[in-house]
Amino acid sequence: MRVLIINGSARGAKGVTAKLAGALAQGLTQGGAQVETLYVKDLNIAPCMACLSCMHLNPGHCVQRDDMDVVVPLLKQADILVWAAPVYTDTMSAQLKAVMDRCICSMQPFLFADALGFTRHPMAWDMPKRVMLVSTCSFPEPATFDSLVATVRAQAVNFGGQCLAELCVPGSLAIQMEPSVLEPHLALITQAGLEVAQGGRVRPGTLTAIKRPPMSVDRFRELAGRYEEWCRKQQAKVAEKRREKS
Repeated sequence: MRVLIINGSARGAKGVTAKLAGALAQGLTQGGAQVETLYVKDLNIAPCMACLSCMHLNPGHCVQRDDMDVVVPLLKQADILVWAAPVYTDTMSAQLKAVMDRCICSMQPFLFADALGFTRHPMAWDMPKRVMLVSTCSFPEPATFDSLVATVRAQAVNFGGQCLAELCVPGSLAIQMEPSVLEPHLALITQAGLEVAQGGRVRPGTLTAIKRPPMSVDRFRELAGRYEEWCRKQQAKVAEKRREKS
């Protein structure tokens, strides 16, 4: 089993998203899967130009030459695609959305109706049939993930696959203030990776445990208060420098 993790965080390997994705990769590897991780922040990938050259002129191939030339061969080889996508203003980062949009080069221009009667494009080459989402968000409410989850599920179906699981852990703003609160969820996500590698799915009990927020809303607000205090100090420093210059 080959797994491709695409990390769309602007923080790359330094953020909470990378910790979650790393825990998943650990479990997948323990289960015998081959895992490769790409950090979009380190790649040069332009937005889709909607020129449709990949459908009309050179089927299956994007006209733009950039680091999607690295991504596409890995997509073709992968059995599972993992989007590691922190919530940015109710969806994914612009950098990661560019990668998703550029995957349109996998499609043909023709049309057909799928099993549910929805209009789809047939594929010029196969995207991974199994998709997972690993995500975090700043706020403590799990509903914050709803828009992102809907996008990833729709994308999986549109590209001829299905979403195996969404592993979403809220409250990253507070987690950064006290990283130890994330440890139980990292262990659970490692277990999820092991289960996927060995059995092709995350067991319901593991998924239910992952969906439980790592802290209460009150605890989140307590920890987030430390961040707010740091922000006030930073703003005060900037204001003082401006007064000194004026």
